[in-house]
Amino acid sequence: MRRPSGFIWAVGILGFMLFLPAGAFAQQESPAQEAVPPGGFVHTVVEGDTLWDLSSKHLGSPWKWTEIWERNRFVTNPHYIYPGIRIVIVPPAPKEVAMIVSPPPQETAAPAPAPEPAAVPPAEAPAAAPPPAIAPAPEPYLDILPADFVRAGEFLREAPMGVGNILGGKDPKVGFSENDTVYLTLDKAIPAGQLLGVYRVRGPIRVSGDRSYSGYVKYLIGVLQMGPKEDGQLTAKVRQSFEDLTRADLVSEEIPYYARVKIVPGADGVPSTVIAGRLLNKELATGDFVYLDRGTASGVQVGNVFRVFAPTGIAAGTLMADKGDVNTEVARAVVVRVGTEFSTAYVERSTQSFEAGVPARRGIPAK
Repeated sequence: MRRPSGFIWAVGILGFMLFLPAGAFAQQESPAQEAVPPGGFVHTVVEGDTLWDLSSKHLGSPWKWTEIWERNRFVTNPHYIYPGIRIVIVPPAPKEVAMIVSPPPQETAAPAPAPEPAAVPPAEAPAAAPPPAIAPAPEPYLDILPADFVRAGEFLREAPMGVGNILGGKDPKVGFSENDTVYLTLDKAIPAGQLLGVYRVRGPIRVSGDRSYSGYVKYLIGVLQMGPKEDGQLTAKVRQSFEDLTRADLVSEEIPYYARVKIVPGADGVPSTVIAGRLLNKELATGDFVYLDRGTASGVQVGNVFRVFAPTGIAAGTLMADKGDVNTEVARAVVVRVGTEFSTAYVERSTQSFEAGVPARRGIPAK
């Protein structure tokens, strides 16, 4: 019986597909001929691995996980990697430490009599040695720990959304911390092993002044790793906690990462206002994160420096009843995160504490 031509074409295509490499059908497969940079190596993922853990082990901090992801962008979900895939890891180069070894002391012998100096013709004066080269000044970077950097947070006009919340835990506790097992309610399917961020949200925060509006503060307080279902209930283990996690906190697929911030003060002249601090403390000072009401729409970039001003004295020639307070620079804050309307800044140094609502200005004036 003569077979239809369509059947013959189907058999031919199937035979061709059988000879294709297995990686062609893998949802997530590393390149077979991935070039490994000097000092790097290839790691085959096993069950339970995460970029977060591998970064902690090989790069010195879990918050540098994006450095591994940037080298392995075939990974579609950086918070969940499959067993069997091969990823390239390049640890940081070891720091070189110069060691000066002094020669062993020798016995001092009696000095021999010095010979009579021979008469020599005067030599020409040696050429002046060239001045030593002056090394360029190192580029300034913000001095901040990765664990502090990832908690910077942001100010948002709308209430943030996540993928779920914490229902409770195995232990009857109000707050949960590292190594606790918690139960979750989620709006979407999340595979076991995936990492999730836990965020604290405050608001609405009313802002008054030239522009009146309200918004929300959102910042990271912990990291969860999805576990297996137990009696039909979704579980997760608390892998990291900066504060006790509660039922009111937001669970999200977003997890921040650390990136060095190069300080670029920016042109002087962008006025701003300190909207709020990350935490509830009224007085803000060195080490705090603050939110400014200017973003990329005003030309603000990561690394820009804002001078913060506060009333600190009485202007000369005025009476105390005449609003004689003058604004003086009390702090400098470096932008670490920026959005269209708002930016997050780290208070690098302060001479006195200040409150939300005080003015700020970008740039460092020339002396």
